[in-house]
Amino acid sequence: MSRMADDDPSRASRMSQASRTPRTPTAQIVVEILELLAAHTDREHGLTAAQIAARLGVNEKTVRTHLRAFGDMTPLGRKVGHLGRADLAHAESADPRPGWYIEPVFDTAQMRLLTDGVMLSRPDGEYLRDLIAKIYSFAGRSGQLRGLTRLDTPKNYNTEFLNNIELLNDAIAHERAITFHYCTYDIDGRLVPRRDGDGTIREYHVDPYHLMYKNNLYYLLCHMHVYDGLSYLHVDRIRDLRLDEADHSIVKRLDDFSDEPDRPFDITHHMAQRPYPVNGPAVPISMRITGPLEPLYDWFDDADVTRAGTVTRNGTARPVYEVHVVANERATLWWALQYADGGDIEIIAPSSLRERLREVGARLAATYATTDAADESSPCA
Repeated sequence: MSRMADDDPSRASRMSQASRTPRTPTAQIVVEILELLAAHTDREHGLTAAQIAARLGVNEKTVRTHLRAFGDMTPLGRKVGHLGRADLAHAESADPRPGWYIEPVFDTAQMRLLTDGVMLSRPDGEYLRDLIAKIYSFAGRSGQLRGLTRLDTPKNYNTEFLNNIELLNDAIAHERAITFHYCTYDIDGRLVPRRDGDGTIREYHVDPYHLMYKNNLYYLLCHMHVYDGLSYLHVDRIRDLRLDEADHSIVKRLDDFSDEPDRPFDITHHMAQRPYPVNGPAVPISMRITGPLEPLYDWFDDADVTRAGTVTRNGTARPVYEVHVVANERATLWWALQYADGGDIEIIAPSSLRERLREVGARLAATYATTDAADESSPCA
Protein backbone atom coordinates (compact mmCIF):
# COMPACT_ATOMS: atom_id res chain seq x y z
CA MET A 1 0.00 0.00 0.00
CA SER A 2 1.45 3.35 -0.97
CA ARG A 3 1.64 5.79 1.97
CA MET A 4 0.95 9.50 1.98
CA ALA A 5 3.79 11.67 3.19
CA ASP A 6 3.34 12.73 6.85
CA ASP A 7 5.32 15.94 6.79
CA ASP A 8 4.00 19.01 8.57
CA PRO A 9 0.23 18.86 7.82
CA SER A 10 -0.26 22.57 8.55
CA ARG A 11 2.59 23.52 6.23
CA ALA A 12 1.24 21.22 3.48
CA SER A 13 -2.19 22.74 3.99
CA ARG A 14 -0.87 26.32 3.69
CA MET A 15 1.08 25.49 0.54
CA SER A 16 -1.88 23.75 -1.07
CA GLN A 17 -4.29 26.48 -0.09
CA ALA A 18 -2.00 29.12 -1.54
CA SER A 19 -2.21 27.51 -4.96
CA ARG A 20 -6.02 27.17 -4.89
CA THR A 21 -8.72 29.57 -5.70
CA PRO A 22 -10.26 31.17 -2.59
CA ARG A 23 -13.33 28.94 -2.74
CA THR A 24 -12.90 25.41 -4.02
CA PRO A 25 -16.17 24.00 -5.41
CA THR A 26 -17.81 21.44 -3.13
CA ALA A 27 -18.10 18.88 -5.94
CA GLN A 28 -14.35 19.08 -6.54
CA ILE A 29 -13.61 18.54 -2.84
CA VAL A 30 -15.92 15.50 -2.74
CA VAL A 31 -14.24 13.95 -5.78
CA GLU A 32 -10.74 14.61 -4.45
CA ILE A 33 -11.55 13.08 -1.05
CA LEU A 34 -12.83 9.92 -2.71
CA GLU A 35 -9.80 9.75 -5.01
CA LEU A 36 -7.48 10.13 -2.02
CA LEU A 37 -9.26 7.39 -0.09
CA ALA A 38 -9.19 5.08 -3.12
CA ALA A 39 -5.47 5.62 -3.68
CA HIS A 40 -4.20 5.43 -0.09
CA THR A 41 -6.56 3.37 2.08
CA ASP A 42 -7.84 -0.16 2.56
CA ARG A 43 -9.27 -2.22 5.44
CA GLU A 44 -6.03 -1.90 7.43
CA HIS A 45 -4.84 1.58 6.42
CA GLY A 46 -6.84 4.74 6.97
CA LEU A 47 -6.30 8.48 6.68
CA THR A 48 -7.31 11.00 9.32
CA ALA A 49 -9.46 14.00 8.47
CA ALA A 50 -6.44 16.20 9.28
CA GLN A 51 -4.24 14.32 6.80
CA ILE A 52 -6.87 14.59 4.08
CA ALA A 53 -7.42 18.29 4.76
CA ALA A 54 -3.69 18.97 4.63
CA ARG A 55 -3.30 17.06 1.39
CA LEU A 56 -6.22 18.80 -0.31
CA GLY A 57 -5.67 22.21 1.22
CA VAL A 58 -9.18 22.57 2.63
CA ASN A 59 -10.69 23.10 6.06
CA GLU A 60 -10.59 20.03 8.31
CA LYS A 61 -14.19 20.65 9.41
CA THR A 62 -15.28 20.54 5.77
CA VAL A 63 -13.51 17.20 5.31
CA ARG A 64 -15.16 15.73 8.43
CA THR A 65 -18.59 16.84 7.20
CA HIS A 66 -18.09 15.05 3.88
CA LEU A 67 -16.64 11.93 5.51
CA ARG A 68 -19.63 11.61 7.82
CA ALA A 69 -21.94 12.04 4.83
CA PHE A 70 -20.05 9.29 2.99
CA GLY A 71 -20.56 7.05 6.00
CA ASP A 72 -24.34 7.30 5.52
CA MET A 73 -24.15 6.31 1.86
CA THR A 74 -22.13 4.08 -0.45
CA PRO A 75 -20.41 6.36 -2.97
CA LEU A 76 -19.61 4.47 -6.18
CA GLY A 77 -21.12 1.41 -4.50
CA ARG A 78 -18.33 1.29 -1.88
CA LYS A 79 -18.61 1.69 1.87
CA VAL A 80 -16.71 4.52 3.56
CA GLY A 81 -15.94 3.95 7.23
CA HIS A 82 -13.54 4.72 10.06
CA LEU A 83 -10.90 2.39 11.47
CA GLY A 84 -10.13 2.64 15.16
CA ARG A 85 -7.17 1.02 16.90
CA ALA A 86 -9.44 -1.73 18.20
CA ASP A 87 -10.39 -2.57 14.60
CA LEU A 88 -6.70 -3.08 13.78
CA ALA A 89 -5.84 -5.27 16.77
CA HIS A 90 -5.52 -8.35 14.56
CA ALA A 91 -4.29 -6.66 11.38
CA GLU A 92 -2.01 -8.74 9.17
CA SER A 93 -0.04 -5.87 7.66
CA ALA A 94 3.12 -4.61 9.36
CA ASP A 95 1.98 -0.98 9.42
CA PRO A 96 -1.78 -0.77 10.14
CA ARG A 97 -3.02 2.78 10.28
CA PRO A 98 -6.25 4.09 11.87
CA GLY A 99 -8.41 6.62 10.06
CA TRP A 100 -11.01 6.84 7.33
CA TYR A 101 -10.99 4.32 4.48
CA ILE A 102 -13.04 3.29 1.45
CA GLU A 103 -13.91 -0.33 0.87
CA PRO A 104 -12.03 -1.84 -2.11
CA VAL A 105 -13.93 -2.96 -5.21
CA PHE A 106 -12.61 -6.51 -4.75
CA ASP A 107 -11.69 -8.27 -1.54
CA THR A 108 -8.41 -10.21 -1.42
CA ALA A 109 -9.98 -13.56 -2.35
CA GLN A 110 -11.77 -12.08 -5.37
CA MET A 111 -8.56 -10.35 -6.43
CA ARG A 112 -6.64 -13.65 -6.22
CA LEU A 113 -9.24 -15.51 -8.29
CA LEU A 114 -9.32 -12.80 -10.95
CA THR A 115 -5.54 -12.65 -11.09
CA ASP A 116 -5.20 -16.42 -11.44
CA GLY A 117 -7.81 -16.37 -14.20
CA VAL A 118 -5.83 -13.72 -16.04
CA MET A 119 -2.65 -15.79 -15.68
CA LEU A 120 -4.38 -18.83 -17.18
CA SER A 121 -5.19 -16.93 -20.35
CA ARG A 122 -1.43 -16.57 -21.07
CA PRO A 123 -1.59 -13.16 -22.77
CA ASP A 124 1.29 -10.86 -23.63
CA GLY A 125 3.55 -10.34 -20.61
CA GLU A 126 3.43 -6.54 -20.57
CA TYR A 127 -0.36 -6.46 -20.99
CA LEU A 128 -0.66 -9.11 -18.28
CA ARG A 129 1.37 -7.04 -15.84
CA ASP A 130 -0.75 -3.94 -16.46
CA LEU A 131 -4.02 -5.86 -16.15
CA ILE A 132 -3.00 -7.51 -12.88
CA ALA A 133 -1.85 -4.11 -11.57
CA LYS A 134 -5.36 -2.77 -12.19
CA ILE A 135 -6.94 -5.72 -10.39
CA TYR A 136 -4.60 -5.21 -7.43
CA SER A 137 -5.35 -1.50 -7.29
CA PHE A 138 -9.10 -2.15 -7.24
CA ALA A 139 -8.47 -4.39 -4.24
CA GLY A 140 -6.36 -1.75 -2.48
CA ARG A 141 -3.23 -3.87 -2.87
CA SER A 142 -1.15 -1.89 -5.36
CA GLY A 143 1.88 -2.07 -3.08
CA GLN A 144 2.08 -5.84 -3.57
CA LEU A 145 3.09 -5.62 -7.22
CA ARG A 146 6.81 -5.97 -6.56
CA GLY A 147 6.86 -9.53 -7.91
CA LEU A 148 5.09 -8.57 -11.12
CA THR A 149 7.69 -6.22 -12.57
CA ARG A 150 8.50 -8.75 -15.29
CA LEU A 151 6.16 -11.38 -16.73
CA ASP A 152 7.29 -13.33 -19.77
CA THR A 153 5.15 -13.66 -22.87
CA PRO A 154 4.49 -17.34 -23.71
CA LYS A 155 6.48 -18.78 -26.61
CA ASN A 156 3.33 -19.41 -28.68
CA TYR A 157 1.52 -16.23 -27.68
CA ASN A 158 -1.29 -15.33 -30.06
CA THR A 159 -1.03 -11.58 -30.71
CA GLU A 160 -4.70 -11.61 -31.75
CA PHE A 161 -5.89 -13.25 -28.53
CA LEU A 162 -7.26 -10.21 -26.70
CA ASN A 163 -8.91 -8.77 -29.79
CA ASN A 164 -10.42 -12.20 -30.49
CA ILE A 165 -11.95 -12.31 -27.01
CA GLU A 166 -13.68 -8.99 -27.66
CA LEU A 167 -14.93 -10.10 -31.09
CA LEU A 168 -16.11 -13.46 -29.74
CA ASN A 169 -18.01 -11.79 -26.92
CA ASP A 170 -19.80 -9.54 -29.42
CA ALA A 171 -20.54 -12.41 -31.81
CA ILE A 172 -21.96 -14.57 -29.00
CA ALA A 173 -24.08 -11.73 -27.60
CA HIS A 174 -25.57 -10.91 -31.02
CA GLU A 175 -25.77 -14.51 -32.32
CA ARG A 176 -23.54 -13.87 -35.30
CA ALA A 177 -21.63 -16.49 -37.27
CA ILE A 178 -17.85 -16.11 -37.55
CA THR A 179 -15.04 -17.21 -39.83
CA PHE A 180 -11.42 -17.87 -38.88
CA HIS A 181 -8.30 -19.95 -39.42
CA TYR A 182 -7.40 -22.56 -36.80
CA CYS A 183 -3.84 -23.43 -35.87
CA THR A 184 -1.79 -26.52 -35.17
CA TYR A 185 1.89 -26.88 -34.17
CA ASP A 186 4.83 -27.14 -36.53
CA ILE A 187 8.02 -29.06 -35.80
CA ASP A 188 9.45 -26.12 -33.82
CA GLY A 189 6.38 -25.82 -31.62
CA ARG A 190 5.07 -22.72 -33.37
CA LEU A 191 1.36 -22.28 -34.07
CA VAL A 192 0.66 -22.33 -37.81
CA PRO A 193 -2.70 -22.39 -39.68
CA ARG A 194 -4.13 -25.76 -40.69
CA ARG A 195 -4.09 -26.38 -44.44
CA ASP A 196 -6.03 -28.48 -46.93
CA GLY A 197 -4.33 -31.17 -49.01
CA ASP A 198 -3.48 -28.65 -51.76
CA GLY A 199 -1.75 -26.35 -49.26
CA THR A 200 -4.58 -23.81 -49.02
CA ILE A 201 -5.15 -22.43 -45.52
CA ARG A 202 -8.34 -24.01 -44.23
CA GLU A 203 -11.17 -21.65 -43.34
CA TYR A 204 -13.75 -22.47 -40.68
CA HIS A 205 -17.31 -21.14 -40.48
CA VAL A 206 -18.70 -21.35 -36.96
CA ASP A 207 -21.70 -20.51 -34.75
CA PRO A 208 -20.17 -19.33 -31.42
CA TYR A 209 -22.04 -20.01 -28.16
CA HIS A 210 -19.89 -19.79 -25.05
CA LEU A 211 -16.37 -19.09 -23.72
CA MET A 212 -15.16 -21.20 -20.80
CA TYR A 213 -12.13 -22.51 -18.92
CA LYS A 214 -11.70 -26.27 -18.65
CA ASN A 215 -8.56 -28.14 -17.58
CA ASN A 216 -6.52 -24.91 -17.62
CA LEU A 217 -7.43 -24.13 -21.24
CA TYR A 218 -9.74 -21.45 -22.63
CA TYR A 219 -12.35 -22.96 -24.94
CA LEU A 220 -14.93 -21.72 -27.41
CA LEU A 221 -18.02 -23.92 -27.35
CA CYS A 222 -19.42 -23.71 -30.88
CA HIS A 223 -20.99 -25.40 -33.89
CA MET A 224 -18.65 -25.78 -36.86
CA HIS A 225 -20.78 -25.72 -40.00
CA VAL A 226 -19.03 -28.75 -41.53
CA TYR A 227 -20.08 -30.94 -38.56
CA ASP A 228 -23.40 -31.88 -37.00
CA GLY A 229 -22.47 -31.69 -33.33
CA LEU A 230 -20.78 -29.29 -30.94
CA SER A 231 -17.06 -28.48 -31.03
CA TYR A 232 -14.67 -27.25 -28.35
CA LEU A 233 -11.86 -25.09 -29.77
CA HIS A 234 -8.81 -23.61 -28.05
CA VAL A 235 -9.26 -19.85 -28.23
CA ASP A 236 -5.53 -19.17 -28.43
CA ARG A 237 -5.33 -21.17 -31.69
CA ILE A 238 -7.83 -18.95 -33.52
CA ARG A 239 -6.42 -16.56 -36.14
CA ASP A 240 -7.89 -14.03 -38.59
CA LEU A 241 -11.25 -13.96 -36.81
CA ARG A 242 -14.04 -11.99 -38.51
CA LEU A 243 -17.78 -11.94 -38.94
CA ASP A 244 -19.11 -13.85 -41.93
CA GLU A 245 -19.44 -11.43 -44.80
CA ALA A 246 -22.35 -13.00 -46.67
CA ASP A 247 -24.67 -13.76 -43.76
CA HIS A 248 -23.97 -12.86 -40.15
CA SER A 249 -26.79 -14.96 -38.69
CA ILE A 250 -25.94 -18.29 -37.04
CA VAL A 251 -27.06 -21.56 -38.62
CA LYS A 252 -27.99 -23.27 -35.34
CA ARG A 253 -28.73 -21.97 -31.87
CA LEU A 254 -27.26 -23.62 -28.79
CA ASP A 255 -30.71 -24.78 -27.66
CA ASP A 256 -30.91 -26.86 -30.86
CA PHE A 257 -28.39 -29.21 -29.20
CA SER A 258 -30.42 -29.73 -26.04
CA ASP A 259 -30.86 -33.37 -24.99
CA GLU A 260 -34.48 -32.63 -24.13
CA PRO A 261 -36.64 -31.10 -26.88
CA ASP A 262 -38.20 -27.73 -26.07
CA ARG A 263 -35.87 -27.24 -23.08
CA PRO A 264 -32.91 -24.83 -22.95
CA PHE A 265 -29.43 -26.25 -23.33
CA ASP A 266 -27.86 -26.60 -19.85
CA ILE A 267 -24.19 -25.80 -20.46
CA THR A 268 -23.15 -26.31 -16.81
CA HIS A 269 -24.69 -29.79 -16.77
CA HIS A 270 -23.25 -30.53 -20.21
CA MET A 271 -19.68 -29.73 -19.18
CA ALA A 272 -20.00 -31.58 -15.86
CA GLN A 273 -20.61 -34.76 -17.89
CA ARG A 274 -17.30 -34.34 -19.73
CA PRO A 275 -14.04 -34.52 -17.77
CA TYR A 276 -12.54 -33.53 -21.12
CA PRO A 277 -14.46 -31.31 -23.60
CA VAL A 278 -15.46 -33.73 -26.38
CA ASN A 279 -18.54 -34.12 -28.53
CA GLY A 280 -21.03 -36.96 -28.28
CA PRO A 281 -23.78 -38.08 -25.92
CA ALA A 282 -23.44 -38.71 -22.20
CA VAL A 283 -24.39 -42.23 -21.08
CA PRO A 284 -24.77 -44.03 -17.72
CA ILE A 285 -21.41 -45.44 -16.62
CA SER A 286 -20.78 -47.80 -13.68
CA MET A 287 -17.39 -48.40 -12.10
CA ARG A 288 -15.71 -49.81 -9.02
CA ILE A 289 -13.14 -47.69 -7.16
CA THR A 290 -10.81 -49.03 -4.51
CA GLY A 291 -9.21 -46.48 -2.20
CA PRO A 292 -9.58 -42.69 -2.09
CA LEU A 293 -12.27 -40.91 -4.09
CA GLU A 294 -10.12 -37.96 -5.14
CA PRO A 295 -9.74 -39.23 -8.74
CA LEU A 296 -13.53 -39.33 -8.99
CA TYR A 297 -14.64 -36.05 -7.42
CA ASP A 298 -11.76 -34.07 -8.90
CA TRP A 299 -13.45 -34.68 -12.26
CA PHE A 300 -17.10 -35.61 -11.66
CA ASP A 301 -19.28 -33.36 -9.48
CA ASP A 302 -22.49 -35.40 -9.63
CA ALA A 303 -21.31 -38.96 -8.96
CA ASP A 304 -23.56 -41.44 -7.12
CA VAL A 305 -21.34 -43.39 -4.70
CA THR A 306 -22.13 -46.37 -2.43
CA ARG A 307 -19.74 -48.07 -0.01
CA ALA A 308 -19.41 -51.71 -1.12
CA GLY A 309 -16.98 -53.19 1.39
CA THR A 310 -13.28 -53.38 2.14
CA VAL A 311 -10.27 -55.19 0.68
CA THR A 312 -6.82 -55.66 2.19
CA ARG A 313 -3.76 -54.88 0.12
CA ASN A 314 -0.24 -55.12 1.48
CA GLY A 315 -1.65 -55.37 4.98
CA THR A 316 -3.74 -52.19 4.61
CA ALA A 317 -7.54 -52.16 4.55
CA ARG A 318 -8.90 -50.12 1.65
CA PRO A 319 -12.53 -49.12 1.06
CA VAL A 320 -14.34 -50.26 -2.07
CA TYR A 321 -17.03 -48.10 -3.72
CA GLU A 322 -19.65 -48.71 -6.38
CA VAL A 323 -19.90 -45.57 -8.50
CA HIS A 324 -22.41 -44.39 -11.10
CA VAL A 325 -21.98 -41.33 -13.30
CA VAL A 326 -23.53 -39.99 -16.49
CA ALA A 327 -20.68 -39.00 -18.77
CA ASN A 328 -19.30 -39.02 -22.28
CA GLU A 329 -17.65 -42.37 -23.10
CA ARG A 330 -14.60 -41.02 -24.89
CA ALA A 331 -13.89 -38.47 -22.16
CA THR A 332 -14.26 -41.18 -19.50
CA LEU A 333 -11.89 -43.42 -21.45
CA TRP A 334 -9.20 -40.73 -21.27
CA TRP A 335 -9.95 -40.15 -17.59
CA ALA A 336 -9.71 -43.84 -16.70
CA LEU A 337 -6.42 -44.28 -18.59
CA GLN A 338 -4.65 -41.59 -16.57
CA TYR A 339 -5.37 -43.57 -13.39
CA ALA A 340 -4.70 -47.02 -14.90
CA ASP A 341 -1.27 -47.35 -13.30
CA GLY A 342 -2.72 -47.84 -9.82
CA GLY A 343 -5.32 -50.39 -10.85
CA ASP A 344 -7.84 -48.84 -8.44
CA ILE A 345 -10.53 -48.02 -11.03
CA GLU A 346 -12.47 -50.65 -12.96
CA ILE A 347 -15.18 -49.74 -15.47
CA ILE A 348 -18.12 -52.14 -15.08
CA ALA A 349 -20.51 -50.82 -17.73
CA PRO A 350 -21.20 -50.09 -20.51
CA SER A 351 -19.54 -53.01 -22.28
CA SER A 352 -18.58 -50.71 -25.17
CA LEU A 353 -16.35 -48.67 -22.85
CA ARG A 354 -14.79 -51.83 -21.40
CA GLU A 355 -14.05 -52.97 -24.95
CA ARG A 356 -12.40 -49.67 -25.86
CA LEU A 357 -10.21 -49.89 -22.76
CA ARG A 358 -9.29 -53.48 -23.66
CA GLU A 359 -8.32 -52.42 -27.19
CA VAL A 360 -6.15 -49.58 -25.88
CA GLY A 361 -4.55 -51.93 -23.38
CA ALA A 362 -3.79 -54.45 -26.13
CA ARG A 363 -2.15 -51.74 -28.27
CA LEU A 364 -0.06 -50.60 -25.32
CA ALA A 365 0.97 -54.18 -24.54
CA ALA A 366 2.02 -54.71 -28.16
CA THR A 367 3.91 -51.43 -28.30
CA TYR A 368 5.82 -52.08 -25.09
CA ALA A 369 6.11 -55.88 -25.36
CA THR A 370 9.90 -55.59 -25.70
CA THR A 371 11.05 -53.29 -22.94
CA ASP A 372 14.53 -52.78 -24.39
CA ALA A 373 13.37 -52.12 -27.98
CA ALA A 374 14.36 -48.48 -27.80
CA ASP A 375 17.84 -49.37 -26.54
CA GLU A 376 18.38 -51.97 -29.28
CA SER A 377 17.50 -49.48 -32.04
CA SER A 378 19.59 -46.69 -30.58
CA PRO A 379 22.82 -45.87 -32.47
CA CYS A 380 24.51 -45.57 -29.09
CA ALA A 381 23.54 -49.10 -27.99
